[in-house]
Amino acid sequence: MKTKKSHLKILLLLTLFTSICSFGQKQINGVVSSSDGTPLPGANIVEKGTTNGVTADFDGNFTINVSNDSSVLSVSYIGFSTKEIAVNDKSTLNLVLKENAAGLEEVVVVGYGTKRKRDIVSAVSVVDLKEVKDVPATDASRLLLGQAPGVIVGQTSGRPGQELNIVIRGLSSLGADSKPLYVIDGFPVGTSTGLSIDPADIESMTVLKDAASTAIYGARGSNGVILINTKQGKEGRTSVTLDVVSGLQQLPDSRREKMLNAQEFGQFQKESWIDKYILNEGREPLESEIPLRIRTPEQYTTSTDWFDEIVNDAALFKKYNLTITSGSEKTKSVISMGYLDQEGVIIKTNFERFNVRANVNTKITDKITVGLNVTGSRTNERFIDDGSRNLVVGRALWADPREPVYNPDGSFNDYIGGYGGEGDLIFGSPNPVQLLHEEKNTRHINRLLSNAFIEFDFLKNFKFKSLVNTSLIGSRENSFRPSTLAANGFNSPPPRDAILSETYTEEVNWSTDQLLSYSKVIQDNHALDILLGYTAQEATLRNIDGDGQKFPDDQVQFLQNAEVFSVESGESSWSLLAYFARLNYAYKDKYLVSATYRREGSSRFGSDNRWGNFPSVSLGWRVSDEYFLKETDWLNDLKLRASFGVTGNNNIGNYRSLSTLASENYILGNSFQPGKVLNSLANPQLGWEESNQYNYGLDLTIFNNLVFTAEYYKKTTKNMLLPVNIPVISGFETTFTNIGKVQNTGLEFALGYRKQITDNLRLRGNFNISFNDNKVLEINGDNDEIRNGGFYGTTNVSQVGRPIGMLHGFKNLGVFQTEEQINSSPSQDGAIPGSFIYFDANGDGEISYDTTDWVEIGNPHPEYVWSFTLGADYKAFDFNAVLTGSENYDVYRNIESTTLNLDGVFNVDVRAKERFRSTQNPGNGIVPTSNFWKWERESNSFYVHDASHIWVRSVSLGYTLPINEDALLSNARIYINADNLYLFSDFPGGNPQVSTAGGINPGRDDSAYPVPRTITLGATLSF
Repeated sequence: MKTKKSHLKILLLLTLFTSICSFGQKQINGVVSSSDGTPLPGANIVEKGTTNGVTADFDGNFTINVSNDSSVLSVSYIGFSTKEIAVNDKSTLNLVLKENAAGLEEVVVVGYGTKRKRDIVSAVSVVDLKEVKDVPATDASRLLLGQAPGVIVGQTSGRPGQELNIVIRGLSSLGADSKPLYVIDGFPVGTSTGLSIDPADIESMTVLKDAASTAIYGARGSNGVILINTKQGKEGRTSVTLDVVSGLQQLPDSRREKMLNAQEFGQFQKESWIDKYILNEGREPLESEIPLRIRTPEQYTTSTDWFDEIVNDAALFKKYNLTITSGSEKTKSVISMGYLDQEGVIIKTNFERFNVRANVNTKITDKITVGLNVTGSRTNERFIDDGSRNLVVGRALWADPREPVYNPDGSFNDYIGGYGGEGDLIFGSPNPVQLLHEEKNTRHINRLLSNAFIEFDFLKNFKFKSLVNTSLIGSRENSFRPSTLAANGFNSPPPRDAILSETYTEEVNWSTDQLLSYSKVIQDNHALDILLGYTAQEATLRNIDGDGQKFPDDQVQFLQNAEVFSVESGESSWSLLAYFARLNYAYKDKYLVSATYRREGSSRFGSDNRWGNFPSVSLGWRVSDEYFLKETDWLNDLKLRASFGVTGNNNIGNYRSLSTLASENYILGNSFQPGKVLNSLANPQLGWEESNQYNYGLDLTIFNNLVFTAEYYKKTTKNMLLPVNIPVISGFETTFTNIGKVQNTGLEFALGYRKQITDNLRLRGNFNISFNDNKVLEINGDNDEIRNGGFYGTTNVSQVGRPIGMLHGFKNLGVFQTEEQINSSPSQDGAIPGSFIYFDANGDGEISYDTTDWVEIGNPHPEYVWSFTLGADYKAFDFNAVLTGSENYDVYRNIESTTLNLDGVFNVDVRAKERFRSTQNPGNGIVPTSNFWKWERESNSFYVHDASHIWVRSVSLGYTLPINEDALLSNARIYINADNLYLFSDFPGGNPQVSTAGGINPGRDDSAYPVPRTITLGATLSF
């Protein structure tokens, strides 16, 4: 009985407590819709100044308890202007949001600040992250694919965790890097994010493309700037979001090169031997005269597809992210944790990342705000070296298919080929499967990225912000090749000496920014925004490298156990200091002016030329606000703009302007003495590589839902940083100096559309296309050129009047069919029927066995690049698709120097079946004879292929589950995504975007890591 009374007391107390808590509260019921009456499901309704908030259900309905009648509700929805409404004495609210025409009022992140989208007067592209939210991206660069005109994103490799290659408005340098600068939360981290940022943590991405927008970054702005801002806490209730993604990766058959199987290769060997015999002896051989090993191809019952053996057809992809956000009027915070595990489609390769991030912003007073953002990550990677036909991916193509992977006892068949018999001379090489299992290449990287700031508001219109940024990177790379593997060259069977290589690096990068801003609207017509800034940055890299050979066994993998080892260490650093200013002015929001100036000094340049000046100015005219268009209902915005700016490039490495020393040992007095020698010549005049860029643009928005943007630009880079030959009497062959000039001109167009078709259907789409014309204007005189490559492989040539890195070699005119055709053609010494016919470029009647008759045989630069994004929302379903394409460009398939090498020492591509065998059996007239090697292997247009393609990059379908008002979950969405779904192309390789050399040597395919198709299932749950 006593227990019952106790329970009754507790119940009464709880009732009283609940009554007290609810005293003065008021329940508001309402609906959120657009101006045409369409419900806005998921709209956010927050009681201003509190963490009290709810989201609207599928029909736009909501219920919220507010403090009292004086409460104010803030209502927001993506694509619509935020609305605030006082509760007063109402208990029911019908809230209508006005659509924000094409997001013109959207606030966009620009260099050292933000700007309304409608006020931007330079070439700036904002990435719509909603369109790529389902892509299983491991890195921020993947989110850019197809999302911004003029931003060429190439997936040159499918290696797990690999960053994509990004070029903005063309290659602009012959000596320095052409990669853009990444700025994460205001910190310029360099030309790579370092895979440290989880794409799920990214709030916004902005691409600055012209000099007017990038000049404020000075020496690092010439190749464009990519601004990444991570998610910040928002005012409202605490929310927890869990993202879970899991899927499979596989390599489609259409992206695998088709090689001969064992019996086909045996038949090829037999036929090739017979063809040579006929050529030399003038008759068919007897069956008994054919070497026994190749006499009966049917004997090869074992057939190994080596490439298939190294491919993982069910590579797992797993990604998880947990985000907790909380915010009040004073303090907002975000904590996120993520995990990524991506297996490679090549066995025994993978990429793993752990990451955690914390962000907090607090208003100490109404005038003082402080913030801290810390990101930590750990990546573990097991990788393979690729980009050469002599590495494992290439070897898997040309290894002898008649050899098994394993011996009868289950051990690895550790030496493939290596036969020296007549008619069957096969180069010996490592077993590709064994190599992937036993050779270990690992990389472990720890990163810490932090940003802290304090901001003061004073004198009504002034703000001062002080920021400190720090990046700490520690990495270890380890490579061990056991004695059980054959050597990487040819005909070097095991056992070999085991080899160990270890590298440790540590990088400390810090910067500080001091920003003073003034903002004021004068008499409602004049808007003025002024920024003054100072920045300093320094980075120091330390490393230690060790190599060892001859270990007692393969289990002891430490340098001190090597019989022969060497260790070296180093340290390098760079620093910069800059002062900058920016002025933004608008008159009646109709005439817009923006100007910046940056003066910067860099340690990378000569003592006489360390400082550079980087000005820019841009003008805008909002024509739609003029009286003659003001009443045009269908026209929302029409803006014309023009800009000019100067930017720089300092990506040349450290100490190029200085004399440096190298170790050089010598003998003195019959004893060994360590010494130093001068190994480079100083150039105190070495200065900035400078880019001048003009940009003209048009922004048009009509009918609230159709957006068109057009850009024309002309960018000229001069004073490029290149090595030049100097008299040998100086003791050196070259020195770095400022020479050369490159020009890029181009057009960019983008068309966006979004429309609420019915109450249940909403469509959205975007198409963009870019044209860029690249030209070398000057190197070191009118006739100079830069050549990279060899006589028997890809050669890229940059010469005046032509684009960077054009492909050069012999122009292939087909295959000689008869001796009479050879005799009536320009002389090719030693040519026989079946040899390639080469073009006599200089018209002297002779094809010289050198580069005399070489011409351009391919252009690795696309004529144009385009992308198309389509999206639709129907009731609770959503659909997104992204297609990309590149047209009229060429790739030199250097891998075919081996896979179509018809000597018989390698396995060959199935196209070898169509080779020339005789005048009576000429094949397809394209593939040459196997009888002779000369006039076949030289760099020539036979190996050049059109790489034009259309790629279905991403297709996703999602469904938002209906959530009961009382449910634990506030939102739940599930989706399926197909990444790199399908490729339409006549390119014979698996990846038309391959570029195994990169830089000023584009368009080379020498067997890169294949790009997989990825199918993932995902879920986003909010609590």
